[in-house]
Amino acid sequence: MVEVSLLVEGGLHPNSNDSADTYENSTKLRESLYKLLSAGLDEKDNISLKVEMRGSYKAVIDFKKQPLSPQTLALIDFDVFQRGEESIDSIKEYREFIFFMVQAMESWILSQPETIEKAFEQYKVGKKPVAENRYIKDIAPDTILFPDKVLDALLKENFQQEKKGKLIPLKYKKLGNSHILLEQLDIHRLKEQFIDVKNLLNKIKELLIHA
Repeated sequence: MVEVSLLVEGGLHPNSNDSADTYENSTKLRESLYKLLSAGLDEKDNISLKVEMRGSYKAVIDFKKQPLSPQTLALIDFDVFQRGEESIDSIKEYREFIFFMVQAMESWILSQPETIEKAFEQYKVGKKPVAENRYIKDIAPDTILFPDKVLDALLKENFQQEKKGKLIPLKYKKLGNSHILLEQLDIHRLKEQFIDVKNLLNKIKELLIHA
């Protein structure tokens, strides 16, 4: 069996000193990503996928400078490159090992809005489908520059939860409820819509062949 390590932007770095609750939510995020991506691999491929959260994208893109296994890949957001905060040339040397979650991970979620309703069905307000919301209707998810903010706006407008006897808008928190949303996604649809999802899964299988 070949073990492939995938370093992911987001969550907590293993050396983080954050609270136990935050660490638990980071673990849930890691586990949901593992389940999602594993669903895109065949069991017969005999691949052991290890997902590791590394916090910032800089902690991820430095992975080739660390003493890691040759079967190590990286999955990061594209937003910092899109906004010009980081040059794409900074990862040119290792581009074949680095894959993008479109602008950000939330782009995947926005591409399947019906899964948002499924995840938070008990909190839904009104009958209008989330897919019909002005923030995402007829808009390609890979063109949304701040998908996390759009997802937060969608949740606040369409879902409410009770706290201390009051109904308040549901908020999006990457280290809070993103794992619930990721668990609803269809990896095969993501492969069809986002080229880097397809390329990532193909690369994992390629590592098996050349191991």
